[in-house]
Amino acid sequence: MATIGLCNCKFLGDSDLGSVSWKLTLLDMSPVPFVIIAAYYNIIFIEKYERQVQKPLEEASAFASENVDAIKTVAALGREDAVMEQFDKSAAKYTAKSKNLAIGALGFGVGIGSILLLSAIVMWWGTALYTRGQVTLEQLYSSFEAILIAGYSASRMFTFVPDWARMVHGFRSICEWEDRHPEVAALEATKPFVPKSDTLRQVQGEIVFNSCTLKYASRPKPAVSDVSFIIKAGQSVAFCGPSGGGKSSIISMISRFYDPTTGTIYLDGQDIRSIPLDEYRSHLALVSQDAILYETSLTQEQLERACRDASILEFIQSLPQGFDTHVGFKGSQMSGGQRQRICIARALLRNPKILLLDEATSALDAESERSVKQALEQASKGRTTISIAHRLSTIQGADVIHVVEEGRIIESGSHADLLTLNRRYVDLIRSQL
Repeated sequence: MATIGLCNCKFLGDSDLGSVSWKLTLLDMSPVPFVIIAAYYNIIFIEKYERQVQKPLEEASAFASENVDAIKTVAALGREDAVMEQFDKSAAKYTAKSKNLAIGALGFGVGIGSILLLSAIVMWWGTALYTRGQVTLEQLYSSFEAILIAGYSASRMFTFVPDWARMVHGFRSICEWEDRHPEVAALEATKPFVPKSDTLRQVQGEIVFNSCTLKYASRPKPAVSDVSFIIKAGQSVAFCGPSGGGKSSIISMISRFYDPTTGTIYLDGQDIRSIPLDEYRSHLALVSQDAILYETSLTQEQLERACRDASILEFIQSLPQGFDTHVGFKGSQMSGGQRQRICIARALLRNPKILLLDEATSALDAESERSVKQALEQASKGRTTISIAHRLSTIQGADVIHVVEEGRIIESGSHADLLTLNRRYVDLIRSQL
């Protein structure tokens, strides 16, 4: 913006200086209106095609990012050439649409070129006026030099037209994001959340589902159908069942990634939609099967206690740099079990009242699973713990186990109770033997 402002001032100043000979100035300034109009329509044209170019560019970037993250898998399967071919096709869409931008620059380029062409005409016309004695040599030189510099200033200023168009496109995108209405939002005109105890950190942690149904827009059938249950404060509850049965959808509703299509979820007797989202989530911590770590170091502060609870403190202290050890991109310097235990420690740092475990051990080997299971048992003390798992051996110690199938809870009880029933839960156990 400073450069544009400077060019504006220089353009106006040099144009004013060029007025010492109005005959020469009038001739050389004649293309300026055309240049301004061309620049205006060029902004509109570029901004229009910028939106069309953005989508294939985003697709190509996402494809590249996805394959870089999975580079070992790509190499192991020998898919390098196929991936590059697919990327070239995605990038070709961007290149094809980018060519349209050159059309918008054509008229603008003609306008800028006309300024330089007319500068030569001014010199010829000025020389003719000088030979007739209508202008002095000083007037000819000062007028020509000033107008020539003004023309260059204008051309430099208008080189920012593409950046201006991108700025307009970016500003419009920001406005669209600000105007979006989130699907997950607090209820309007509700009282602020007041927990039963005095401080927010002393939320009891009781979760109640009351006839909750969740439908995804892309699926014809509900992911969860008319589910009701109560999880008492401090209780350990597990959900199991076949894939696609609705277990993760229940966790997503508790996390408020989705709100139930019908029905209500309560925290300590209050509709969770009436609680500000950031405040509600401050009482939750989620540990998923994808142990993602940021490429940074582990700092001290309150970590020792959290890491001790996560059974990872001894390992961290054995490292040469201790808590200052860089874990690498997405924790690549750590094993799966170590990453998972660090994620548990990270979750415990918030001292959450509700701990959500989304298949936290499904991607681990037997030895790592034992370490993580021990860490989870320690982390669950004094907290409401809600977990889902395919490996039923990891949830046998839960107070209540719900078997979820086709979006409904078909069995509930402790491990011993469900064994006595000898129904679907027993079938799941047998399938894993």
